Amino acid sequence: MKKWPSVIRQSLSTKLSLWLVAFVAVMLVAALFVMFMYARRAVKAEALAKSEAALDGMMQSIDNKLHEVEVAANNIHWRVEGAIDNPAALQQLTRKMLEENTSVVGCAIALDPIAWQGNGNQTMFCSYRGQDSIRVSDRFGDKPYTEQDWYVRPMVSCQREWSDPTIEPLRGGYPILGYSIPIRQNNRVVGIFVTAISLEWLSRMVEAARPFPSTHCALLTKDGDFIVHPDSTRLHSGNIYKQLAHHHDEASQQLMESMLKGESGYMSVSIYGTDCYVFYKPYRNTGWSIDIVSPKSEVFATYNRLQSFVVVIMVVSLLLLLLYCFQVIHWLMKPIRYLDLSAQRLASGRFDEPIADSLRHDEIGGLQRSFRLMQCSLANYLSEIRQHSEVLKNQTKALKKARDKAREADRLKSAFVHNTTDQLVEPVNAIASAVSVIQENSNNLDQIDVVQLTTGIADNTKKVTSLLDKIIEVSVNRTTAENETTESNS
Repeated sequence: MKKWPSVIRQSLSTKLSLWLVAFVAVMLVAALFVMFMYARRAVKAEALAKSEAALDGMMQSIDNKLHEVEVAANNIHWRVEGAIDNPAALQQLTRKMLEENTSVVGCAIALDPIAWQGNGNQTMFCSYRGQDSIRVSDRFGDKPYTEQDWYVRPMVSCQREWSDPTIEPLRGGYPILGYSIPIRQNNRVVGIFVTAISLEWLSRMVEAARPFPSTHCALLTKDGDFIVHPDSTRLHSGNIYKQLAHHHDEASQQLMESMLKGESGYMSVSIYGTDCYVFYKPYRNTGWSIDIVSPKSEVFATYNRLQSFVVVIMVVSLLLLLLYCFQVIHWLMKPIRYLDLSAQRLASGRFDEPIADSLRHDEIGGLQRSFRLMQCSLANYLSEIRQHSEVLKNQTKALKKARDKAREADRLKSAFVHNTTDQLVEPVNAIASAVSVIQENSNNLDQIDVVQLTTGIADNTKKVTSLLDKIIEVSVNRTTAENETTESNS
């Protein structure tokens, strides 16, 4: 079984598919990076706007509710100042406040025990909402009213104001929030008329305004106490200062200091190991600071889900693209693989196997047709070469035979010339001898001797001439035979 690296190296279609998918992946990742970068900015901007709108809406809801309580308290207050000398009327007015306003859980009229000596020494008139009815009490809060914030601060400032939260024991220890109005007589503050609402209502209102499911809200007084907080253990005096003393996170310290200073804005902080956005604003009427804490995972939940979904789609799409490219390129490369096999056949010498014509009109089809024409040309050329080779082979055989004949003729000619030469020796010697006798004895020879000698010379000359004619005849026949052989081979 071949390994993947070997398959990739040997398969052009696989290489092309991987390169194409890699290029598309790089382009897609770059495009998605830019898109997600701008999308994250848009989501963050939307979350900021949503949280700010939630803060504004929360503040408006709280303001409307507090304003409703303020109006109701103001409407009763002027009647309280008119009935300051009538203890029964004062007690009835506190009850009437609860009857007319269902959101009010308690109402009290606290007179200055030092400045006020009338009313049978009764200085506290209180009504509160029990589980099933409105009840009367002579105390309000968990300690003497002269020591409670809702009484002390307006007595000193002589101004109407909301007090910080306090725990009242009348309704089981629920935290309450009081709106205090100074009671004046003869231009002197002689007591405080306070209307209380439960922080349960305020907590529900704050929680209802959450912009995200996991968001929690908190309301902080200007003194650093939490009025509303999802962790009930934080609702203690001085809690924010304890956190500043023991918290070493610079961002969290800066956030707490900004809230105590009454500033507004948002910060990114880590709360219990969770990265969060904290949006905060000061509450304009009371000096409180309200904040919304939204985990980043919640703010970017939709973005993160979309990112995961897109990544999954991208991976699946790239795998499908890889499969598609491999199949298409594999199909497109089929003629090239066929040409590769044809080239291997040609390399092995099988030129007679035809290459099929292509019906495609692209470059690969043109290549296959050109390869087919090349194969036909090579087959024709090799056929011609074979024919010429056969002719050359036949001519070689003929030349070999002619060469053998020529060699035999040369041998015979040499033997003939040698024999003829041997035959020429005797008549030539006889002619030479007769000539020498005539030259030497020309004066002593008679007519008969001269005739005999000349007759001998003539006979020997005829023999020499006859032999020379035979030699010339053999030479002429040999030349003619060679010319005929040469012409026949050509």
